[in-house]
Amino acid sequence: MSVESLCRFWYNTKVFKNLPPPGGKNFYRTGTYRMKILNTFAAVLFLSAALLSGCQNAPQGNPAAPEATGKNGITVLAIGTADSGGTMYPAGRAIAQLINDSELKVELNVSASQGSSPNAQALGTGDIDLGLISADVAYAAVNGLENFEQTPVKKLRAVAAIYPSLSNWMARSSSGLVYVHDLLGKRIGVGPQDSTTELSAAYTLSSMGITKENSSFINSGLGSGAEDVLSGKLDVIYGFAGVPIYGLTELADSAPSVLLQYTDQELSAILEERPYYYQEIIPAGTYKDQTKDVATFGTKCLLCVNEDMDEELVYQITSVLYEGRERLGEAHPAMQFMAEGGFMYQKLPIKLHPGALRFYQEQGLLPVEQGTPN
Repeated sequence: MSVESLCRFWYNTKVFKNLPPPGGKNFYRTGTYRMKILNTFAAVLFLSAALLSGCQNAPQGNPAAPEATGKNGITVLAIGTADSGGTMYPAGRAIAQLINDSELKVELNVSASQGSSPNAQALGTGDIDLGLISADVAYAAVNGLENFEQTPVKKLRAVAAIYPSLSNWMARSSSGLVYVHDLLGKRIGVGPQDSTTELSAAYTLSSMGITKENSSFINSGLGSGAEDVLSGKLDVIYGFAGVPIYGLTELADSAPSVLLQYTDQELSAILEERPYYYQEIIPAGTYKDQTKDVATFGTKCLLCVNEDMDEELVYQITSVLYEGRERLGEAHPAMQFMAEGGFMYQKLPIKLHPGALRFYQEQGLLPVEQGTPN
């Protein structure tokens, strides 16, 4: 391979392929560029050989090992969240800030993702160290249900519940809609495709006989869906996240809007079928002109790890979260639930990690013999 060919090969790799040649199209032929590339290429070959040699002797079988240990013995970890438009991303940032400000020798980096399902899968493969996962997805992952039939994540464990994702249906007040069952035949924004929001919407509506065959289910983000309700392209938008949901707040601030309600019988039927759902309320004043509490259901968003993660490390992280729960509530309103007795560690659909369990037991919050919260 000629030097010029080597330069072109190096430049067209994944790292540099989106950058223009720094000195024009003939820059590949310059002595300066050739020397830079040859020096860099030699260094990479040396490092690659060293890494391959190390990998041959590395212990296997721990998918949840920390990413790296940096200088001063600081352990570098990654937490999977979701896109920046929902609640997971700011919640993950707040958790990372809390841990990074603590006395733990841990640097926690925030990783944006597509949400709960990818986070569960990434914890199973060891691509992330911690992940925010809604309780319904966590339950499905551990038990090999729905999207996890072929690839269950049986070692998925909880550290703490962080906030509840609540069922919100919002329409324009002028629509005349009052209850969720009024949506038969309507244009319904059900959330992003394959998201937890879409799955929750489809299940909830089907329990009332509302399906794709008799109504229009339209995939949309919370922000774009709220805009479509405002413009009249949609009759309603569904949100399944920590409240207040930003897109719904924008809708309510822009035009008179209403939260649709469930009947008591509808809520009872939903909760009976889904063990990871629980009854909750959307408090009055969550959205503009909302004068009454609205009964709904929710599922907890869990901070999860792989069971193989070091027990003492998880114990310390749990301690920081518990002691800093009020600060987290100040960072985002949805995380104020962490300060409520039992929210973090009771009624979880999957087992606690042994390190988290030991912390709650030593604090007298869970009985010593209790291995799975109920």
